[in-house]
Parts: sequence; C-alpha cells; structure tokens
Amino acid sequence: MNKTRMFLVLLLLSVCFLSSCNTSKSIRFECPNIETNLSGLKSNGSLVLDGDGTHLMEMDSLGLTQINKPNEGLYYFAFSPEHNWIAYISTVYDDLVIAGMENKIIKAIPWEDDWAYVKWLNEEKLIIPLIQKSQVPGVSNFLVLNPFTNERNLLSADYPEMYYSEPGRIIEYNPRSDSVVYLQGGVSGSFYYTLWDIQSKTAIAQLEPVGDMHAFPHWSSDGSQFAMALSLFSNMGDFPSYEIFRVLRDGSVAQLTHLSDYYPWVYIADLSWSPDNRYIAFWYSSWSDDVEPYYDTVGDRYLGLLDVQTGSITSYCIGGELNAALGSGIYSAPLWSPDGRQIVFRSQIGDHYVLDSQMILLDIRENRAFLIAKASEPVGWFNPP
Repeated sequence: MNKTRMFLVLLLLSVCFLSSCNTSKSIRFECPNIETNLSGLKSNGSLVLDGDGTHLMEMDSLGLTQINKPNEGLYYFAFSPEHNWIAYISTVYDDLVIAGMENKIIKAIPWEDDWAYVKWLNEEKLIIPLIQKSQVPGVSNFLVLNPFTNERNLLSADYPEMYYSEPGRIIEYNPRSDSVVYLQGGVSGSFYYTLWDIQSKTAIAQLEPVGDMHAFPHWSSDGSQFAMALSLFSNMGDFPSYEIFRVLRDGSVAQLTHLSDYYPWVYIADLSWSPDNRYIAFWYSSWSDDVEPYYDTVGDRYLGLLDVQTGSITSYCIGGELNAALGSGIYSAPLWSPDGRQIVFRSQIGDHYVLDSQMILLDIRENRAFLIAKASEPVGWFNPP
C-alpha cells in the first residue's frame, strides 16, 4: 500500500471514529393532514407533470396546460439546477428539446446514436454518457454539451482502478467538472467511493461501501460538496443500517444523520438537495426488531428531511412507494420548489404504483400537505416569470 493510500485509509478510519462519538441529533415526527381543499395553498412557478400526457401546472392558479402534441410522447426529462431550463426527448422528431419558462422551446437538437441519456451539469451545460460498441474496460466517455452555443468537450473517465460495470457504474462529476466521485476497486479487493481531483490527479477522500455498491453520490448545486447514504455495519445481521454522509470539496467527511439510534434497521435512498443547499430531502424505509431485513428487504418508503446546518431530521408519515426493494426504487427523489419552501412527490395509495398514486405538495415552513394531482410524476419546477 503506497503512502497516499495509507493516508486516505487512516483519514477515513479517524473520521468514522469521530463520527461514532457524536451524540444523536434531534428527530421529530410530523403527520400533516393531506388537504384536498387547495384554497389555502400558496405557491408559485410552473410545475411539469408527466402522466396521461405532459402538462404544465401554473402554481399560482393551479391551471393545467398540456404541452405535448397529439401522438407525441415526451421522456428523459432533465431540469437545470437553477430551475431555468428543461431538456427532454420528443418521440415525433426524435430530438433533444431545450425549453425555458412556459415550455418555450429554445432549441431542438437531433438525438445522436451514441447518446445514452442527458443530465444538466450546470445551468449552461449538459453531460451525456456515450454508448461505445468497443468499450475499453475501466474507461467511460462523456460528452459535455453547451446546447446554447453548440460547444462540445469530451471527458474520458480513465481513473485509477475504476470499477466498470454496465449499467451500474458510478461516475458523478461536480457542476464545475473539476472533480468526480467514482467507484474504485476490483473483484478481489476493497471498494471505495473515491473523490478525485481532476486537475491534480489525486484522490481527496474515500468512503467504503458496506453491502451496497449502487448508492449514488449527489452533488450540491454549487459543486462544493456531495452527500450519499451508506450502510455503517459490515455484519450480515447489522445490514441495512444507512446514514447520510457529506464530503466537502477538500475531502472533509462528516456523518449527518443518526437514524440508527432510532431504528434497528434503516435504508436511505434518493437524496435531493434544496436549492440553497440547506436541506436534503430523502426516502427511507425502517424495520423493527422482529424482522430480518437482510433476507426480506422490502419496505414502505417515507419522506425524511435533514437540516444540514443543525443536523435535525423531520420524519413525515406521508408514504412514497410501497413495498420497495432495498437498492432500487421506482419513484423519483422528492422535487424542490425554486424557492426551497415546498417539496412535491408521488405517494402510492394502492397496489398499482402508477394508477394508485397521488401527487403531494408539502410546505415545509407551514407544515401543510396538499393533494394536487393523481397518477402523475413531477419532473421539474420552473421559476416564476
């Protein structure tokens, strides 16, 4: 083991030791009634809903406008971090569409055969994983595309001991493209989520996964930090026991949640930063002492909210997906309003995860929940004009 690797391992061990000495942060439980009378709802901006067609909901009036044309399907929605742009694919033209507020189409770009999907890297650029027929093991290519200027740059993700497994590869660039988190390791060795500085070509921090190598790191909108949920314990009987960790750009690691102090077993997934990076919304499942979730890893998902500054957690009794398997989920992460005051999400109320679902808006400041749609998926939220 070289000196750099030894230093990183010792750093991680010391961080985990210090984290285990922290006293458990506060947690409170809230169960607001789901209101069907929307006269008390105060919101703004435009919400994009996908279900039986794709609609734009004006949040000040709750008026709906269908934005897809007859016989046109829209899919692969991606929203920019500052809520100004949406990208999606149209089945009519097979184009990548870039639109602004009120779904005003800015540009349509022909979809290319080697594009896998698109995400917004920042407010100006998209990042697109490229499909390669002859893939060199351990190497992935990404196209960074500015759709407004057509500027293109290629990122070659050729990092030390990168674990390559399609489709389960973990490679997440920060919005500035100067650092990346990837899964490092081999079949016979240990695995790490490694924070890699691209310019200096050095590893800044490492997190060791336990029992799950499909957890995703989630960068804050300013690229200064990422958060991810990892299990703490390695013994089969202690799994799953997930907590949220934060890693700063300089490599500092901190454990942000202590849900294992409250639940014998807990699973956390689908983190979502608020626009100001103050809060993290997430889905979680928990199990009591009389079950063994390692062997029966399905559970109902519930909404949790972490205040990153204070460490306090609010657990809501409003459910998301029912009987969700550990390590996978059908419903997307909770979606934030542009002002960071509200969250929208899909909540399952019956056997069918699509037809028996409703869309809930939660106002975290007023602690009020509203039923605003049924059988729809929230895919983006525009700023108000």
